Amino acid sequence: MYVGLHTASLPQVLAEARQRIVLHMALYAEFGRMPALADALRTALTQPTFRRLQMITVPLASRRNWVDEFLHALRPDLTAVQMEHEFAASRDFIVRLAARHEGLVEVYETHALPCAPCIIVDDRILFGHYAHSPVPMEQGFWFSVAAPMDELFAWAEAGVLPRDATPRHRAAFRFVCDCRNAMRQAKRMLL
Repeated sequence: MYVGLHTASLPQVLAEARQRIVLHMALYAEFGRMPALADALRTALTQPTFRRLQMITVPLASRRNWVDEFLHALRPDLTAVQMEHEFAASRDFIVRLAARHEGLVEVYETHALPCAPCIIVDDRILFGHYAHSPVPMEQGFWFSVAAPMDELFAWAEAGVLPRDATPRHRAAFRFVCDCRNAMRQAKRMLL
């Protein structure tokens, strides 16, 4: 358990990725503002064995009734104009990253309600929680677990959870399913 995402050594975790990263974080403006995070992603993306970075974001403009409430929970201190700037900074970071690493970055603008911020790096899941609070998610509790991600993603793709799945695998599978659901209910951005 970590108190605040900054204590989880996220730049190091990202930089050590060898195959996959899934970011289900809603907004990525901070990645553009923090050189250590941007550099860590670039390091991972240049590994010869690295296969894919999938980034899941939320739409700024939507008719879905959960978006306004979610954005307020995500950044309660921001005005609508400031939130637009956050989305612009997030989009700019994503576009630049995808352009530099063509073919390795997939971006999904989801219409599914995000349930928890989640980062999957190889066989590790790092997750926090969203809350209606003046304390932003980055400063909340964060947890890290190891799980056989290739197996869990295969189960999610097949839509089948084996009967003999352990309780630990079932718990980790929930995060994989949330990410897969977000991607299925998304408009894939072609960058």
